Amino acid sequence: MSGAKAEDRARVKALVVDRLDQAGMARKRGVPAAAHEATMGRICERLAYMSDDNLMTLAETLIDSAPDGVWPSEIVIQQFARSLQEPPPAERRIVSSWLASIEGPKAEAGGHLVELYRWLLKHPRPPLAMDLREIRDQAVENARRCELTRDRIDRETASPEDRVWLEQYLRDRDAARALVDAGRGRKDEEGTAA
Repeated sequence: MSGAKAEDRARVKALVVDRLDQAGMARKRGVPAAAHEATMGRICERLAYMSDDNLMTLAETLIDSAPDGVWPSEIVIQQFARSLQEPPPAERRIVSSWLASIEGPKAEAGGHLVELYRWLLKHPRPPLAMDLREIRDQAVENARRCELTRDRIDRETASPEDRVWLEQYLRDRDAARALVDAGRGRKDEEGTAA
């Protein structure tokens, strides 16, 4: 485990897990100590992306919302966490694994990588055939909008909204490509190790 990841886990432990323990939060009846500790470990891992302020807010929210003084479920903690701060795309397993698989390069070659990336962020599940049609249709529309916006920028007639839209599209493209490249890198390493 990298040092930075260990530090992030330690922050979650100190700001959330330890804070709730100090407040007197008890594990659920019938849950063995080892199972509770494993859950705390997963929570520290999954919430490592959060800022200190949001972790402290999360701890206070969980304390305030547990009148019985019993630890909420892992699902509840994650829902509260996401309402405070969404995990970055690379931390969302469906996004990173899907784009790092064969599907990412296929989407890149097909011209719908950004739209697939955005779709996976919005719908945390693999796309179905009808979803892929929608993704491809959106890609055609977005390609046209990119071309028009670049033309407006060249003619100095682009609105601030046009520029913001294109900048966000390009940021999403770069983020999606980074996930695809990470998948290619892992495959290359595996091929070299074999």
